[in-house]
Amino acid sequence: MVEVASLEEVPLREVWPDEAKNFTPWLAEHPDHLGKALQMDLELEDKEVAVGSFSADVVFRDTNTDRRLVVENFLEATDHDHLGKLITYAAGLEAHWAVLVAKSFRPEHRSALNWLNRLSDESSGFFGIEVHAVRISDSPAAVQLDVVVEPDGFSRSARAVAKSVSALNAVYLDWWAAFLPAFNEAHPDWSNARRPQPANSISLPSGRSGVRYRIGFAYPAGAASYSLRASVFLRDGGSSYPALETQRATLDDASALDLQWEPLEDAKASRIAVYSDAVDPEDREKWPQYRAWAIEALGELRRVFAEPIRSLP
Repeated sequence: MVEVASLEEVPLREVWPDEAKNFTPWLAEHPDHLGKALQMDLELEDKEVAVGSFSADVVFRDTNTDRRLVVENFLEATDHDHLGKLITYAAGLEAHWAVLVAKSFRPEHRSALNWLNRLSDESSGFFGIEVHAVRISDSPAAVQLDVVVEPDGFSRSARAVAKSVSALNAVYLDWWAAFLPAFNEAHPDWSNARRPQPANSISLPSGRSGVRYRIGFAYPAGAASYSLRASVFLRDGGSSYPALETQRATLDDASALDLQWEPLEDAKASRIAVYSDAVDPEDREKWPQYRAWAIEALGELRRVFAEPIRSLP
C-alpha cells in the first residue's frame, strides 16, 4: 500500500519571526509566490515605501498591465489598523490593486474589502490573502497563499468584459483569451498571466526589473498595415540597452530572427524587436497562424536574451 504523509501547519512566526525584518523581505524577493496567487506577473518596485509618516510594506508592478500593486502584511488575524493602512497606502501611491496579506480574516474585514470592491471599477480593487506555512514530516516549510477576497468580476469571462470596451479592444480581448492558454502551454514556466486584457499588447517577465518581453499588434515604421511585434522592451533608465548593444553582433548571430535594434528616445525606452509579415487582427481564421508565429518568436527571444539580461550590471 502506498504511504501518504500528512501535511502539517507550521506557526508563521516559526518561519518569519518578524513581519518587517523577515516576511516583508521574503515577499519582496519572491514575487512569483504572490503572482501565482493573483495570476499576475509581478515586478518589485520597492519596499518600505514612504506614505506620509508611514511606510507601505511592498509595492509591485503587474508587468502585463504596468499597474501598481501595494501590499500590507500582518502575520496575525486582520485588524482595523492594518486595513486602514492598506487603504491609506493605496490612495497615497495611486495603486490600482491593494493586497492585505494576513494569517486569517475576520468576517467584518472581509465584508469591508468586498464593499470597497463593489465601489471600484474593473481596473482596480482589493484582495485579501491568507498566508499559511506547511510542511511534510521534517521537510522545509512551504508557503501557501490563499485568495479569500478578490475584486468583483476579477474572474469574469473575457466575453463579459468585452461588453464594456470598444469594438477593436473587444477583438484584442478575444485574441488574448485564445493566445494566453496556448502560450502558457508552450511555456509553462514563464508567466502567471491568465486574464486577457482589452489592449493591443501584453508584457511578460524577464526576471529583471525594467526589462520585459512584449508581444502585440503594431505598425512597423513606414508600414501601412499591422504586424505582430515580439520584443525585448527596456525601460530602466537607459543602462540596459547600451549594455546589450555592445553584444549586438553576437546576439544577432545567435538568433534565428531578424532583430531590429530600436532606441526610443522620445519614450525614454528602447526595444529589440522582430516583426511578422502583415496581419489583420480581425481575421480570426488566421489567428492560429498568427499565434504560432508569436509563441515561436517569443521563445526565440527568450532563448537568446535570457542569459544576457540576467548578466546585466
